[in-house]
Amino acid sequence: MIVAVQKAVILFLGLLLFQNSLFATPLFLDDTLSKLSQTPQWKRLLHFKNGESEIDDRRFFFSKDGKNNPKAELKASIEQLISDRSDDENSTLCHYPSRSEWILEQLPELRKSIFTPQCKRLKKEIQELGAKQVTLVLASAHMNSPASAFGHTFLRIDNNPNTPLLSYAVNYAAQTAEDNGFIYAYQGLFGGYKGRYSIDPYYKKLNEYSDLEQRDIWEYTLDLTQKEIDRMVKHIFEIRYFYADYFFLNENCSYNLLWLIEIAKQKSNLVHQFNHKAIPIDTLRAVVSEKLVKKSIYRPSKRKEILELSRPIENNSIALDFAQSDEYNLSLIENLTKKEKIASLELATALLKIKRSDNKISKKAYLDKFLKILRKRSTLGKIERREIKQPSSPKEGHLSAKTTFAYLTDKNIEIRSKISYHDIYDNDNGYISGAYISFFDTAIEYRDNQLQLKEIHFLDIKSYAIQDSIFKPISWEVSLGGKRIFNNELYSYLKAGAGITLGEDNLYSYTTITPTIYYKNNTQQSISINSGLLYNPSKHLKFGLQGSKEWFKGDKKIEQFEPFFTYSFDQKSAINLKYTYKDLDGLKEREASLSWFWYY
Repeated sequence: MIVAVQKAVILFLGLLLFQNSLFATPLFLDDTLSKLSQTPQWKRLLHFKNGESEIDDRRFFFSKDGKNNPKAELKASIEQLISDRSDDENSTLCHYPSRSEWILEQLPELRKSIFTPQCKRLKKEIQELGAKQVTLVLASAHMNSPASAFGHTFLRIDNNPNTPLLSYAVNYAAQTAEDNGFIYAYQGLFGGYKGRYSIDPYYKKLNEYSDLEQRDIWEYTLDLTQKEIDRMVKHIFEIRYFYADYFFLNENCSYNLLWLIEIAKQKSNLVHQFNHKAIPIDTLRAVVSEKLVKKSIYRPSKRKEILELSRPIENNSIALDFAQSDEYNLSLIENLTKKEKIASLELATALLKIKRSDNKISKKAYLDKFLKILRKRSTLGKIERREIKQPSSPKEGHLSAKTTFAYLTDKNIEIRSKISYHDIYDNDNGYISGAYISFFDTAIEYRDNQLQLKEIHFLDIKSYAIQDSIFKPISWEVSLGGKRIFNNELYSYLKAGAGITLGEDNLYSYTTITPTIYYKNNTQQSISINSGLLYNPSKHLKFGLQGSKEWFKGDKKIEQFEPFFTYSFDQKSAINLKYTYKDLDGLKEREASLSWFWYY
């Protein structure tokens, strides 16, 4: 009897020790959990910053406190790995491959205590992706698209760098079909949309850009090892199921790509550089400054390619009419020179492709016309082509936030600040010519021993899109804020106007007609004509001349005339000299100013 009891006790102790060896290993010791939960990589995997995870989907967390407590989430994740015995795609290892791999790397003894499912779908998806290279792609800004006013970035996962159209694009975007710019901006500013990561074929992503013909593409190949690429891919497949609140100025498309890059390159420090705003160009600069880019490629927009094709015939109305026609009557170009014929046919082909991509022509009609043009073109042989001049890279432009210190006539002082992005006084180097957008541009003035708010522009957009022989975009402007007009009183205002712009990228003139609504105690309406001439001869110099005349109900009017000059020293500083003449319904004001621009 005693022997039997002894055997039972020994068996019980043995089972207890065996259980302890599985489930009471050092990984469950509090100090071990504490240390692991505070490692930078674990926090990255949770998108943990400033005391909480930026993932707002509760399903992402195993612990009810996981959003704010990385230690609780680590403990719950380990317990979930141990207890999960399912062998399907929703098992912990298959559904959370990124965090699971990291935990098992830190605690290899845990492998003995977990069930390993097959994860067939995950393995198949990773194999189909075949990631060998990761490229950060920047599509330049396009003012007529509210989601792309600052540009847009996404990642391209390449299996073969020589066939990018067969690659996959990893994108982060707000989940919305909203195309109203004001609603999109409002919802986006205050987190009204859910943001998600997605993986799509690269060609499909390109087709989503209905405005792609207007946008340059910049590709930056990231310097990642195969292990780092695999780490990124597994996190992409994990995080794609969950959402985070989308914020237009900071937690946006560009910012959230930094999490993926930082998880891959564990020694990098990208995310914590951005707290209040994350402009695509700024995130690109951060990636470059961390020495994560090994090469870059510039791909000009379709618009630039088409304009280059049209140069030999830009003054030939017959050739241009043929290229832009619907019937492509070949007899129209029979009397042209060989060079003009080639230009006409190649321009016609390029414009026909745009019609097809915009669904303005059926597939059958497109193929019939395309082959007709191609047959004629094949009889004319080859010609030497001019390369499209590469503009300054976006990363070479001035930084996106700006504070201005101005010394005015009569020893007055003005301090102006805006959180982003690019205004008419800034040098256009690295930016889209004629595209200006500012957020929260605020000016405080010290005049006559008094400090006062001079003006504030919550949003100010000017899109001076240049018209040419092929493209005829409408220029437009919209602004919302407050400024002083009659009797030096501060009025809130909303204005929106349209017009035309003519010239070249570095020298152009614009004219807009703009209705405005003012409010202070009561509403006032006005309409104005605004004209200007802007010249940007180099990355250092910019000259401008602006004038406007504004008519109010009741015969009041405001006239303004302003020449200016800006000299940029580098990406962080510039000086501006400006003279302003105003006639406020008979009250004339003249003011000169010398300003220092500090970009950051």
